[in-house]
Amino acid sequence: MVPDPGWRHATCVCPDAGRTIQERAPCAGLRGPSGRRGRGRAMGTRVKEVLNLSLIVEPDRQRLVGFVMDAVRALRGNPFAAAWVLVSLLPDLRTACEACEGVLVARLVVSGADLRLRWDDCDRLISRLAEPPRPEVLSGLAARLREASESVDAELLMRRNRRIAADLEHLETDLDLKRKELHDKHEELQEKQQELQKSIHRAETDSLTGLLNRGAYDGRLREVFLRSRRQRESLSLVLLDLDKFKEINDSRGHQFGDEYLRRMADAMRAAVREHVDFPCRMGGDEFAIVACAPLRIAERIAYQVLEAMDRRVSIGLAERRADDTIDSLVGRADAALYASKRAGRGRITVDDDGRRETQAGGT
Repeated sequence: MVPDPGWRHATCVCPDAGRTIQERAPCAGLRGPSGRRGRGRAMGTRVKEVLNLSLIVEPDRQRLVGFVMDAVRALRGNPFAAAWVLVSLLPDLRTACEACEGVLVARLVVSGADLRLRWDDCDRLISRLAEPPRPEVLSGLAARLREASESVDAELLMRRNRRIAADLEHLETDLDLKRKELHDKHEELQEKQQELQKSIHRAETDSLTGLLNRGAYDGRLREVFLRSRRQRESLSLVLLDLDKFKEINDSRGHQFGDEYLRRMADAMRAAVREHVDFPCRMGGDEFAIVACAPLRIAERIAYQVLEAMDRRVSIGLAERRADDTIDSLVGRADAALYASKRAGRGRITVDDDGRRETQAGGT
C-alpha cells in the first residue's frame, strides 16, 4: 500500500473553495488510513482546495461523504477504497463535531496525486490518484462542488440569511428615508406650484377690478382664436367702453370712479360663463370679453352688462369668420364699438354680414 504522506497546511483554513495554496510542512503527529505515520514530501507541492464545507449536524456529514465521493469519481480515483476510508473516518468526524464549539470546517484538497480530507488538526488520505489532475480539471471540479455545497451548507446559509436580513433592514431604513425625502420634496413642489400659480395670477390680474389684464387678454385671445379655428368652434369678441367715465371720475372723485370700475367688473363676471368666457380690463375705462360662443350668446352677454350699468356702456361685437386673423377680428369689433359711440353711446353694435345696430337707449 502507498503510505499516507500526512501533510498539514501551516496557515489558517481558506474559506474560498478553489484557492491554490502551498504545502508547507509535514504534520508529524498525523496518520493516514493505514495507521502509519506520514512521510515528508518535497517542499513546494501544490495544493488545490476543491471543497470547503461547514459541519453542524449529521446531515452535513452525510452530504460531505456524497461530495467526496463525487470528487473521487470525477478525478478517476478508486470509489470502493474511498468509500471504505470515509466509513472509517465518520466516527472521528462525529467526535470532532461534538467537541467543536460552533462549526467544524472540513476541507477537501488535492495535493499532488492525493485527494485528502482535512479538519482541525486531522489530515486523511481519501484516494491516491493515478496522476496529478490537470489544473483546469481541478478548477471545474471546485466550481461544481462549490455550487452544490453552497446550496446545502448550513453555516453558509445562516450567514447569508443574516446578511440578507441585515441588507433588508438597511434597505428598509433607506426606503423610509427616501419616502420621507420624497414626501418633503412633494410638499416643496406643491408649495412652489402654488407660489407659481399665485405669481401667474398676480401677473395676469388687474389689481383694481380682479379681471384679466391687458397682457392676459392678449394671451387668452390668441389661444382661444387658434383653438376655435383648428376645431371650428364659435368665437365672439365683445369690446366695451364706459360712457363719459372721465366726467364721472372728475365730478365724483377717484374713489367713486374706482367703485364704478369695480361695478362694471362685477356686471361682466355676472354675465359671462365662468371658466368658459374671459372678461378683461384693457386699461382705463376700456373692457373686453372673449366669448367662446356664437354671436347670439355674445349679444345676450353684452345686453346683460348694458342693463346692469344703466345703459351707460358702448359695446361692439364681432364673431370670428373663417378668413379672419386675430387682427381682423379685433378690427371689426373695434369698428362696431366706435359705431355705437358715434350713434349716441349706450348701445350695442354687431358687426356681421351687414353692420347691425342694436339701440338700447343712451345719453
